[in-house]
Amino acid sequence: MDTLAFIIMTVALMVLVIAFTWYMNYYISMNLLNTANYITSLVTSALKHETETAISIASFSDVTGSFNFTFMLPTSSFSTQGLAINYYITLYPRSESSMIELMANITVAASLGPITRVMRTTTLLYSSTQPYKITAYNCVNRNRPVNLVNSTWLYQVPVNLSNYNCTWNSTDIQSGYAVISISKG
Repeated sequence: MDTLAFIIMTVALMVLVIAFTWYMNYYISMNLLNTANYITSLVTSALKHETETAISIASFSDVTGSFNFTFMLPTSSFSTQGLAINYYITLYPRSESSMIELMANITVAASLGPITRVMRTTTLLYSSTQPYKITAYNCVNRNRPVNLVNSTWLYQVPVNLSNYNCTWNSTDIQSGYAVISISKG
């Protein structure tokens, strides 16, 4: 009788542990996914706002020549009770009919111990039939400044636009390295 009670109790405890482990994995995964989704939305909105601000400043009639603009986005990574959030932003040009567009790929990774959830999104930052010249500096993937948008591309688009991209990680952005230069033609 004692053996039977021991087996039933052991099985019940194992089922309880398995159910609890499954629930915790599900709960952590969903929270990480929701957190990554929220941060993706936050970074996308902030990047659009920063780009609109830079373009608005460039459009003032008193502004001539070129000026540098440093992106100020949400903090790079916050480790709260083991949760780490990092993001990467890649800016690149795209030619669409008679317009030059500046696009952004945003990747957010939320990690808690060995579990990582990643969200990706693409967004339009700038589009114009008479674009300003936009150059990016301090790119992780390039050793030199990168032309992201150029008004001469309206007449002759470069053969391989994939060579014109710039990636920054969240630490570079927080350190103030995510800088663009806008030149009025």
